[in-house]
Amino acid sequence: MMNLLFSPNGRINSSEFMRGAYVLIGIAFILALLPLVSYQLSMIGSIIGLVMLWCWIVLWIKRYHDSGKSGWMSLLPIIAFVILSMIVGMLVSTMGMSGMDPETAAAMNEAAEEAAASGDFGAMMSSMMGASEGLAKKLAIPNAISTAVLSLAIAFLFNSMIKQEPNDNQYGPVH
Repeated sequence: MMNLLFSPNGRINSSEFMRGAYVLIGIAFILALLPLVSYQLSMIGSIIGLVMLWCWIVLWIKRYHDSGKSGWMSLLPIIAFVILSMIVGMLVSTMGMSGMDPETAAAMNEAAEEAAASGDFGAMMSSMMGASEGLAKKLAIPNAISTAVLSLAIAFLFNSMIKQEPNDNQYGPVH
């Protein structure tokens, strides 16, 4: 599994790719639920997310190598994921904010305005962190589900479009 997820050398077939994708999607799902446990822990989870980005790049490089194409083609599904996840993230956040009770929203706005008016940058950041923590907890499950579904859809779609080269190629032998 370490070679599958961390080394960009060689090539992998469709089923090996999906095996790695399932692992990464599962890890991402768990990481997205971390705000329910601890907001600070979820910040550490963000660093793990960066490592997972490398793992996705590696998987896509090997999958494109399997079709005899350059690893640079791996940017296509990654860019598609980034753009679509930003759109889905905005939709999920908008739905989460619209479901917030008016008292909480008013209290958050008041605290931010008081901190900004006083010029106390620390107080302003503190009020924003409190608001972020509550919102992160509220959106953890929708974010986890939407990220998993989007990741799975992109993995299936692009994986099905990449055809295996039946012979050995410059990236390695057929598996």
